[in-house]
Amino acid sequence: MHKEVLRLAALLACIALATSRLGLLGHELVGHGGMALACGARIVDVELFWFAGGWIRYQFADPTLPAVLAIAMAGIGLELIVGAALWILVRGDTLGRRLVRGVGAALVVHATWYLATGAFHGFGDGLVLYRVLGAARVPVAIAAGAITCGAAFLAARSVLGVLAATLPGSPRARVLGVIVAAVLAGGLHAGLAAGELAIRRDATYSATMQHQRERDIAAELAQWQRDLAARGVAIDDSQQRAERARLAAKHPTFPFVWLLAAATVASVLVGALRARKAADERISGRLLALTLAVAAAAICAVIVIDLVVAM
Repeated sequence: MHKEVLRLAALLACIALATSRLGLLGHELVGHGGMALACGARIVDVELFWFAGGWIRYQFADPTLPAVLAIAMAGIGLELIVGAALWILVRGDTLGRRLVRGVGAALVVHATWYLATGAFHGFGDGLVLYRVLGAARVPVAIAAGAITCGAAFLAARSVLGVLAATLPGSPRARVLGVIVAAVLAGGLHAGLAAGELAIRRDATYSATMQHQRERDIAAELAQWQRDLAARGVAIDDSQQRAERARLAAKHPTFPFVWLLAAATVASVLVGALRARKAADERISGRLLALTLAVAAAAICAVIVIDLVVAM
């Protein structure tokens, strides 16, 4: 049983790495980069993290709001198109085909999650929407979040049954095994991404992923410091902490990201309860080798492109 769980964890880790790395290339280069070029912009800088996210910087001679919005949404749009295509077009009940459909649903979950939270809190690709929509961003974020939950439910219902069928033992033991394998695979991916971000400490990425609330607090805190400095007033650390706390209270925010996280987890659980039963099918060495090769190729592609654009 332990061997089969580790085998499943390895399979899921390879799928996650392959999906996220190929998704990164599509999101940044094809989505943002392709749309930027189509809108007449010039690409001036690209940064691709080997295991985390990335960013692309472009310049316009005469930027327009529609063009900027199109570029900002192009990465998410590409993920939605590819994810929906995989879900709709790939048919069959074999392990491999179910996993490919699961990848499609995962792309939709990631795209709509990023859209919903980014538009609501004002960060990443959703920052332009946050500023353009104003209060209307709330129903947009809720609608995108609803799609996230729906895709999570469908993915769980379609894939979890076939994953459990790869493991021996009682139904309870199989469910526990899938959970352990998913935690191991997700933990590996998250650890690699978090470790790389900690090592690189990329200022552009950190600024891009900062919520608008934090930007507002930082801007007002900096203005407060300048005002006191202009009057010759010395500021100590305790005063700065107190002022930051005051500004944080001044800018309350609804914890939408946590609510969406809870709703997404609930959707996965409901989907798991409704999961379709599948015939027992062990993970073949061929399937594991194939996913490992695709993951390795995807990681190498990201590394090579990142090193080339950095020259």
